[in-house]
Amino acid sequence: MQQLGRLTHMRVAPHTRVAPAPEPALLSRSALPAATRSPPCPRRRAAGSAARPRPRGPAPAAAPSDYDNPALYTSEDAFSLSSYWDARYRREGGAPFEWYRDWGSLESILSRHLDKSERLLHVGVGTSRIQYQMHLDGYRDIVNVDYAPVCIQQLSALHAGVPGLSYEVADCRSMPQYGDASFGGLLDKGTLDALLCGESEEADSLAMLLECQRVLAPGSSYVCITWQPPRARLPYLQHPGLGWGVEFYEVGQQGAREGPVAVAGAAEGVVEAFPRMSYSHFVYVCTKR
Repeated sequence: MQQLGRLTHMRVAPHTRVAPAPEPALLSRSALPAATRSPPCPRRRAAGSAARPRPRGPAPAAAPSDYDNPALYTSEDAFSLSSYWDARYRREGGAPFEWYRDWGSLESILSRHLDKSERLLHVGVGTSRIQYQMHLDGYRDIVNVDYAPVCIQQLSALHAGVPGLSYEVADCRSMPQYGDASFGGLLDKGTLDALLCGESEEADSLAMLLECQRVLAPGSSYVCITWQPPRARLPYLQHPGLGWGVEFYEVGQQGAREGPVAVAGAAEGVVEAFPRMSYSHFVYVCTKR
């Protein structure tokens, strides 16, 4: 499993930037530097691949910039650190950023597996606006958490007058403030991927998934959006300590979709055949028994 986050071939998923629907007191948005656009998790350079060529001669003089700090913006393992995200969100000033896909491309799947009348938990909210789009579509109670206080402060101010949206600082690996079976659904859009970038990837990912399962009500689902296919994510999602059934979707371009595919009982070779599209993301639905 240690090698799952270090695949020698990776399909890089570009981020999706969306202009959100009108929101109260929407923060102004400025262009983000290219260094902030890398997907989770590029990890280390694949074995045998060439390093980027360096230009010959002395580099041109440039003014010092915080964006040039490798500890903040170029360390691949930094995606698992709250200090990285705090610094990034502070410099970006709360600009909206949507990992992988927006509400429009996920609505049909999320509406099927996340009940609008239930209390939902959105782990690793970052500066996403998908929760606001869900609110506009009828979701009544979404608790959004992140272990980076800066983004929680930003979104709390932004959505202060929006009923049914709350923001709290919490680490999804340990959430003692929430009781057992206290949520009717969980949404994760890139958070598991970020934790899998760290040196403690196995321990961190298992702690997160066990905690998500604990706060999830029986019969409800943890929905995980990622760029990784089944061979890279199922070993984590199907850990023996997790008591849930797993199915998944592959979501491509222009509305293309495969699934749901139930992992248990799938014919030999069916799961292994994914991805089937040249560019896609995956939605894993883990339903607690």
